[in-house]
Amino acid sequence: MSDENTKISANKQKKVAIVTELSEKFGKAKAVVFTNYQGITHKQLEGFKKAIKPLQAEYVVAKNSLLTRALEENKIKLSKEQTLDGQTGTLFLYDDVMSPLKALAKIIKELNLPSVKFGIMEKDFMTGEQVLKLSALPTKEVLLASLVAGLKSPIFGLHRALSWNLQKFVLALNAIAKAKPALAVAITASAPVVEAVSEPTPEPEKVKAKIEEQPKEETKSEDVKSEGGEN
Repeated sequence: MSDENTKISANKQKKVAIVTELSEKFGKAKAVVFTNYQGITHKQLEGFKKAIKPLQAEYVVAKNSLLTRALEENKIKLSKEQTLDGQTGTLFLYDDVMSPLKALAKIIKELNLPSVKFGIMEKDFMTGEQVLKLSALPTKEVLLASLVAGLKSPIFGLHRALSWNLQKFVLALNAIAKAKPALAVAITASAPVVEAVSEPTPEPEKVKAKIEEQPKEETKSEDVKSEGGEN
C-alpha cells in the first residue's frame, strides 16, 4: 500500500513538473500550433524537431489534459471549437513565427502529416486553415530584403534626378558665361547711333538788337490803339 502511494505521488509530481514546464513554454512563445501527429514515424518526428531547433522553435508531445491545464495557468481557455483530442503535438514558436511555420508546411506537403488542429498567436485563436495560409506568407528575411530594396530604389532615383538637375544647371551657367561677351558685342552692334546736333550760338550784337527792337514794337502798338481811341 505504501509503495502504491509512493508511485501515485511520483506520477503526480511528474505531471506537475510537466505542466509547469508547458506553462513556461506557453508564456514564452509568440505563437503555438496544435497538430495531430498520428501516422508520423519516430524518425520523421525527430527530423522535424531537428529542423526547427535553429529557428527558435520546439515541437513537444504531451497529453491533452496536461496541455489544457498549462493553458489555464496562462489564462487561456479553450472553447468548444478549439478542442484537444487524439494525439497532440504542439509547435512552440519563440522568435520568428514564419520560418517554423514554413518548416511545418513543408513536412505537411511531403507527408500529408501532421494535420493542424488550430493555433494561438498573442492569445488570439486561428483555425488550421488560417495557420496554413499564414505559413504561405514571406519570411521576415524576405520582407526585410524587399524593404531594403524598396528603400534603395527611390533614394537612387532621387540621387540620380538631383545629380542630373545639378548638371543641367551647371551647364546652363557655363553657357551663359560663354555667351556673355558675344551677347555684349551683338547688343552694341545693333544699338542705333545717336549723333549730337549742335545749334549755332547767336552772336552777341544780334541778340542785343533783338532785345532793343521788342519795346519799339510794343510802343507802336500802343500808339495805334491811342489813335483809334481819339477817332
